[in-house]
Parts: sequence; structure tokens; C-alpha cells
Amino acid sequence: MQILRRSIHPHTHQWLWQLGLSALLGLVTFILLYGRFPLYWSHVNWIYAAGGDALMTQFGWEWFRSESWHFPLGQISGYGYPIGTSVAFMDAIPLIAIPLRLLSPLLGTDFQYLGLWALISLCGQILVGMLILNEFTSSHLLKILGALLLSLAPPLVFRMFYHSSLTAHWILLAAIWFIIVERRRTLWRGAWPVLFTLTTLIHAYFIFMLIPLWLVGLFFRYQKTSIKWNGLMDFLLVVAGVALAGYTIGLFNLAPDSLGGMGFGIFSWNLNGFFNPLHFSSAFIKELPTGTGGQYEGFSYLGLGNLMLLPVALYLFPQKELTRRRWGFILPLAAAALALTLMALTHEAYLGATPLWRVPLPDQILQLGAIFRSSGRFIWPVFYLVVLFSLITIIRNIRRPVVVLTAAILLQLLDLQPLYVMKHMSGFAGYEPAIVQSGFWIAAAERNDHLVLLPAKKLPLDFEPLAVYARQNRLTINLGFFARSDLT
Repeated sequence: MQILRRSIHPHTHQWLWQLGLSALLGLVTFILLYGRFPLYWSHVNWIYAAGGDALMTQFGWEWFRSESWHFPLGQISGYGYPIGTSVAFMDAIPLIAIPLRLLSPLLGTDFQYLGLWALISLCGQILVGMLILNEFTSSHLLKILGALLLSLAPPLVFRMFYHSSLTAHWILLAAIWFIIVERRRTLWRGAWPVLFTLTTLIHAYFIFMLIPLWLVGLFFRYQKTSIKWNGLMDFLLVVAGVALAGYTIGLFNLAPDSLGGMGFGIFSWNLNGFFNPLHFSSAFIKELPTGTGGQYEGFSYLGLGNLMLLPVALYLFPQKELTRRRWGFILPLAAAALALTLMALTHEAYLGATPLWRVPLPDQILQLGAIFRSSGRFIWPVFYLVVLFSLITIIRNIRRPVVVLTAAILLQLLDLQPLYVMKHMSGFAGYEPAIVQSGFWIAAAERNDHLVLLPAKKLPLDFEPLAVYARQNRLTINLGFFARSDLT
């Protein structure tokens, strides 16, 4: 037994301990804040009743599991028939949809994994938060408190049960962790390719958020080693992972001109974003004005807990932490943060409702930018850099950080109560679309295989109940609500 114990690397015990603890803390936090009802996999009515992006994700899963296998594996033919779509363009999280598809015969008729994915995201947030704080403190309590504060990030809470694939903020934390590790020692070469591959199987927006952080990681790596062939190998491994995963799930099925559209500059970030509790998500701070109706996509309110820590950290950092050696770490990260911030702002920047600049761009550039039309999301990595800056500075430089972090968590919870009230599920939801009450529709489902909506270029106002009707009666439907679609 002693030989066996010696053969286990001490870091393995730490990883296993933190993995188990993050799962437990994530489950407890999830149930306390969101309720247990999203975790019942047969409870689908809450998704039908919610509609919108959550229902699009559920449609992606339900149509995907109901069809025979195709290649690419993520292809769906019955939704948007006959052109079809892919799980990737319905935000159905291929990373979990494809494995569950293999188990589909064992699953009930009604099955949803949006609640499960939200729990996985929350546990991942706590786990990677603790892994980051491993680098700065040996106190288990401080790691737990810091990770819990990261799990209360308002942009993460805002996306819960609304745009489920975009709750995987642990991806961004993992990238920051990789950078820290690469600065201090040598990171395993496969870390970034694995992260990019997993990201491709979750949501493509995260891929482009990762790129500036990856470049910082490469910069630190090649300060210590030759870039010639190693750099080419790192690049090829990442590209191969993204290409293989993307092709497998059908991410490249659309023509390039179908990936764009309108909206670049509308769904952007506002310069007041860190202090603006949109949608009345704060119990203490009033909602601030925005420049466009789409700037909810850049929702990045820090919360009062983080806003309490930030000025303290800004005061302490120049006195305690700012050395010549630190600049070598800060400047590359600051360059990545600046690039991400400019992308989030786009060519039309606002401070509140006041326009600061508008750079005229050719139509071709605007169409290319529209591939990332929800550009406000690019502020998320910057948000986490700000929060981690405050956390790490406080942990390293004050006498009783446990007291301060505990106060920050309590203040964060109190401040975000309106947001949690919106997200908390206190019981089983009911859903009964009016359309199934008509004898005509019941008889029509028995005689037909397809539901065709006209005109075929525009979704009717009652599209969602019609789509639910088609899915429940195993009919194809010629229209659909997609993240991206074929414009031809």
C-alpha cells in the first residue's frame, strides 16, 4: 500500500480533492440559487414555456435524437426541411448532445439536458477558479471563497437557462489558468488544442475569445524555447482540433456569406458595462442608459461584491505588487484585454447613451464583422481578468482576506437577488399549446409527414407552438429559428 501511495503524484490528490469539492459546492450552490427543478431531465415544459433561445436548443436536441445518423454527425434534416441545419447552429451543445444521442433509446420521450449543462458549467467555474488560485495561495478556504465568488459572476448568471451553451465561462478561466502556468513553468503542449477542440463542440464564439489569450500563452512559452518548429506545431495542433471537431458537427456546412448578416455594432459592449446592472439585476444600483437596444449582449456588471474589492486592489497593487518583473506579465495580458475590449465595443462606441466614436467601415468589413454580431460577449475574458486581479491582489496583500472575501460574497448575493429571483425555478412548469386543442390539428398529424409554413421566408408569430406541435407529432417543418442559416 505504501508503494502504491508513493506512486501517486501529490498533485493528483489535490486535483481529485478539488474535483470532488467543486462538484459538491456546485450542486449545493445550484440548488440554493436556481432550485432543483431544472435538473429533472424529463421536465421539459419549462423550456417550452420559456421559448426563445432555450427552446431553440431543445428543438436542436429533440430533432437531432429523432433522426437516423448522418455525416456530419451533427446534421439535422427535419428542422428547416429539406435544407436542414446542424446542432452547432441551434446552440444544442454538441459535446453533450452527441454522447446522449448514443443513449437515446434509454432516455424517456421527454428529455432535456439544459439544467444538467448549467450545473456542469457552474461546477467547472468553481473547479477552474480553484486551480487558478492554487497558484497564489495554499489556503483551501481562500481557494473555495474565491471560486465561489467567480461562480456568482453576473454575466454567467444572466445566461443561465436562457442561452445555455454560453454558460461555459470555465473555458475562459481555463485559458487564463494556462497563461499563468505557462508564465511560471511549462504547460503541457496538448492543453490548448484540447481546450480549443472542446470549445468548438460547445459554442464557436468562445473560439475567437480564446485566440488573444492563446497568443499570450504562446508568447510566454517562446520566451523560454525556440519558436521555429515548435510554434508551427502548436498552431497546427489547434487548427486541426478545431477543424476536425467543427467538420464532425457540421459547423462548416454553411457558405461564408450565410454566416454574416446584420447587427455588427448593435449587440456591442457599453463602456459603462462593468457598473451597469441591466434589466434591473441589482437590488441597490439603478440601470444605466445604453447606446443601442442590443447592448444587453455585453452585460458585464461586476456586482457589488466585486465592486467592493476592485478599489482596494487598485490601491494595494501599485504599492505591493508592481515590480519590473510584473510588467513582463501585465503588458501582454493588457494587450489581449485591449484587443478583446475593442472587439466588444466595435466601430461604434458608447458611454451610456453618448456616442464616443463611429468609424465608417466598408460594407465588406461590416459583413465580416457580422459573423460576430453579438460582439459584446468579447468583454467576458476582460471581466474575468478584472475579477481575478481583485481576488489575487486581496488574497496576497491583506491581513484577513477570509473576512473580506466572505463579505464580498454576501454582498454579491444580496445585490444580485433580483437576477436570482428571475432565474430560480420553484416548481414544475406547465405547458399546453392552444394549437393541440383543435380536432383539425390532431387529425392532420395522423395523415401527414410534413408541416409547411407559408410564406417560407418569414417565421409566423405563432411559430413556436407550431414547431412544438410538429416535433411532438414527428413531422418535419420547413422553417426554423437558427443561430445561423443558409440565406440562399
